[in-house]
Amino acid sequence: MPKATYRKIVVPLDGSGWSEYAIPHAAAIARAHDAEVILLHICRPPAQDYVDALALAGQIEGAEQVSSQMAQKLTSLCHELRSQGVKAHAQLIHGTAVVDLLCDFIESEKADLVVMTTRGHTGLARALFGSTARAVLERVNVPVSLLQPSAEAPAQKE
Repeated sequence: MPKATYRKIVVPLDGSGWSEYAIPHAAAIARAHDAEVILLHICRPPAQDYVDALALAGQIEGAEQVSSQMAQKLTSLCHELRSQGVKAHAQLIHGTAVVDLLCDFIESEKADLVVMTTRGHTGLARALFGSTARAVLERVNVPVSLLQPSAEAPAQKE
């Protein structure tokens, strides 16, 4: 069986330390294959139903600030990867259909591998909240490496 070769590795990040747990794993694979790591974040705009209320409350700028902070965070993570000898770049996409945007990006970039974390919800929690990881597994035609961070991994949004 031929050895898998990866050129582009997509790491979806949701802004949490939990999702960043995937970065070192992707970096190790990238170093072994001289591949590029693409850090991807999908920025969800405020729900259309709340835009007017947010504007009245002066909170639209807050949503834009969150997007700007995430862009800075992605840039910082890329610089850190590059300092470790890993080719890396970041992509920030705005939209509401997270799974669709994520899968479309993976396809359009011709990614060879996706490395992402999963919270491991089962049963009712999965039914209520869905599973981005499961949806990605079902929709993309590339290998997906799912990691479930240990209890010590930071799980809160930063």
